[in-house]
Amino acid sequence: MSVLVAARNEEKYLPQLLTDLEAQDYPRDLCEFVLINDASTDGTGALMDQWAAQDQRFKSVHLAETANRSMGPKKRALSAGFQASSGEIILTTDADCRLQPGWITAMVACFDDETSAVCGQVKTEKPPGFWARLSAFESVVNNILNAAVIGIGGALSCIGSNFAYRRTAFLEAGGFDSGRRSMSGDDDLLLQKIKGQGGKIRFCDGREASVTARATSSARAHWLRKRRHLSAGKRYAPHWIIIAGVVYLGCLASVLLAVIKLFGAPLDYNFLLKWGIFSLALLLVFYRGVRRLNESGWLHWAVPAAAIFPVIFTLIQPLTLLPSPAWKGRNNRPIMKSDQ
Repeated sequence: MSVLVAARNEEKYLPQLLTDLEAQDYPRDLCEFVLINDASTDGTGALMDQWAAQDQRFKSVHLAETANRSMGPKKRALSAGFQASSGEIILTTDADCRLQPGWITAMVACFDDETSAVCGQVKTEKPPGFWARLSAFESVVNNILNAAVIGIGGALSCIGSNFAYRRTAFLEAGGFDSGRRSMSGDDDLLLQKIKGQGGKIRFCDGREASVTARATSSARAHWLRKRRHLSAGKRYAPHWIIIAGVVYLGCLASVLLAVIKLFGAPLDYNFLLKWGIFSLALLLVFYRGVRRLNESGWLHWAVPAAAIFPVIFTLIQPLTLLPSPAWKGRNNRPIMKSDQ
């Protein structure tokens, strides 16, 4: 079993994650931690080497910055870590996350002989502030959506800070989307490729299997992260793009009709009733989801979000068409040889 951690300039948060990895209750002789220094300019690389020297489970891999790469930086880093790893099951998490002591044990336990990949729950910390709370609420919604789709036999999305897959499944899927101009997609695009190969996907919702991620603290940070994540949407499997298009047209039509009625058309109580029933259905799905995932305290966020979901989806979905913004000093797309 191998854990891959790709990090760029994470000297501040990486020690906490390394401490959590060191404290894992999984048998020491059956796991390795591959730390990939993605051309950091701070002390991240030295920190990795220090831990590798004191604990044989840790291995450090150093990448230099390059002007010629065929995939997004994180996918390049994880690919290098994959090549340096030896485990049959690969787990990935992020350098600024926190782990439960039984994280590895819980995630690995979800694999049976037929399972190709496991998606874990990612909880976002809840510091004060609107944007931090919004980030945490959206994390809950994403977990519910991912768990629901996987539960009915599909595979839409997952979160790379808590993702696991078999080495054979990764290789059979062809690895990451090499050659595509996508900064994001080391998680959901890979998940869809594994599913497309006929792999069985499971969602692991146990407490010990959860990972805690940092919340965004400002409007700019929040929207940059959202744009980066959504930028992979245009490369989703065709059936998901079609479904998203149908949902978008339905939401757009509902919003336009609501605007027309708001500015002069006769009030249609049937329209309001249908909108209310749809909102209630979303709220019930959310309620069942938070109970399964042992979340609480989000009803005051869920009620208005369910009521204005068509508006939210109409405004947010077009962001999938935009390129990913610059991230950690990198531009918004891989640099190809043809660009030289």
